[in-house]
Amino acid sequence: MKKIVYFFTLCTFIFLVISCEKDFREIGGNVISNNSFNTKQIVLDVEIDPIDIDAVRADDIAIGNLGEYLLGVYNNKDYKKIEASIISQLGVTVNPKTADLRSDDIDSIYIFNEAALIIPYTSTAIGRESNGSTKFRLDSLLGDPTIPTSLKIFRNGTFLNTLDPINPSTGNSYLSNHEYLEVEQLNEDPNFSFFPKSTDTLYVIEREKSNGVKFNDTVRLGTATTNRPPFLAVPLDKAKMRALFWDKFKDSEFSSQNAFNSYFRGLILKSEGNDGSLIPLTLGNNAPRLEMYYTITRIENGVIKDTVPGNYSFPLNGITNSKYVMSTPQNPNTNSNSFSVQGTAGSMARIKILNNTQLQELRSQNILINDASLTFNIDASRDTIKAPKRLFIYKEDKNSHVKDSYSESAFFGGILELENSKPEKYTIRITDHISDVVNGETFNSPLVLRVFNTPTDLPNIPNSNQLDTIAKTYNWNPRGVSLLNNLATNGEKKAKLIISYSEEKESN
Repeated sequence: MKKIVYFFTLCTFIFLVISCEKDFREIGGNVISNNSFNTKQIVLDVEIDPIDIDAVRADDIAIGNLGEYLLGVYNNKDYKKIEASIISQLGVTVNPKTADLRSDDIDSIYIFNEAALIIPYTSTAIGRESNGSTKFRLDSLLGDPTIPTSLKIFRNGTFLNTLDPINPSTGNSYLSNHEYLEVEQLNEDPNFSFFPKSTDTLYVIEREKSNGVKFNDTVRLGTATTNRPPFLAVPLDKAKMRALFWDKFKDSEFSSQNAFNSYFRGLILKSEGNDGSLIPLTLGNNAPRLEMYYTITRIENGVIKDTVPGNYSFPLNGITNSKYVMSTPQNPNTNSNSFSVQGTAGSMARIKILNNTQLQELRSQNILINDASLTFNIDASRDTIKAPKRLFIYKEDKNSHVKDSYSESAFFGGILELENSKPEKYTIRITDHISDVVNGETFNSPLVLRVFNTPTDLPNIPNSNQLDTIAKTYNWNPRGVSLLNNLATNGEKKAKLIISYSEEKESN
């Protein structure tokens, strides 16, 4: 067994030497006559320019579905305040019944009870309560859930179009600062606000029989009796919903999805305020939905036989956009020794590397670049609790991906690094990019540093073997972090480019 291990190790060593010599010839441009190298490291300054983001793309037209939709208010005093809203079309239930034809013996009478917007929280089951029901945790909630978050529901008056109205041959797009027409507010309580809680697993509505007798009914999500996930219920104005929906169910406006989209252009879920909490939402089976609750009282021979509760669902579906209202930076660093990057429509930074002198000096040497890394240490004097889990860079020139993001994706990095369980720094490896810049294969474009957005910052095209070399502008990651810049006052923790390289030893 040991001989096999020794043989494998020897083969691996020979392979690495041959590979290194091959790389050396490719990068240095000369054939190396022996394997005697010196390994050195240089630390180079970088130049950093903060960039304020006006807006990001915030529709799902091109990608089918945003990974997350944010709803609520997040006010971190070190960054921009975010007021996040959602604008969406609704899926239609085609001509739902509000009455049955009367038979000789049985008459079914439909009674409209209530309407509500049901918003399932993104949550994870973490155990059992004492009564055996599932215990949940709300996922990725930011801010202070003890502060009420305002939520107004409006009828959307802006027609959402998949095609560009100016050039119908191309797809449409909506930015995060797009203005939508708020036709009328639909909340039962115009001043509705909520506190997100993992224990909100039921909603009590008032049902009514045909004879006017009222009774309470409990609405829950899920099918299993013990696995009832939490959700937010927003009661809607009964009279408005009757006129807009119930009384028109039999009409042509509810005959197809296209007819319905032309009639009812969707909902605006609008959050606003000075503080509160921000919750992530998903669509699909867990999408928020407008619910119309009703009862069917069945009368046989003049006597009430039974009362059956029911509901019609209109889920958020079709074009669904995010809107981010951002404040100005709230706590700028007066010492100017750090800069901020924040997701959504927050901020990013331009990183200039390898000035002309540095570049010419590297090109004048016959070297093999082993590793090149950008290092950004976190400013511990600012909030670090909600730091992004990852940062991302791309080339400002044509907004194209850095080669390492797809050639060495496993080592590209940008992952948040901890020291003593506290956020410390981010390291992004750009070895192939620096090698290509030094040997002249690519232009030395400034780089852009921003908060990583999953999955749109990945250069691969889903379900294919192709690469998308253009960095997209989507961003629904609301986190932010302050990073020490390139000033000498930051000492060893200043932002820098570290290059490790090998050079041929001089002949004796």
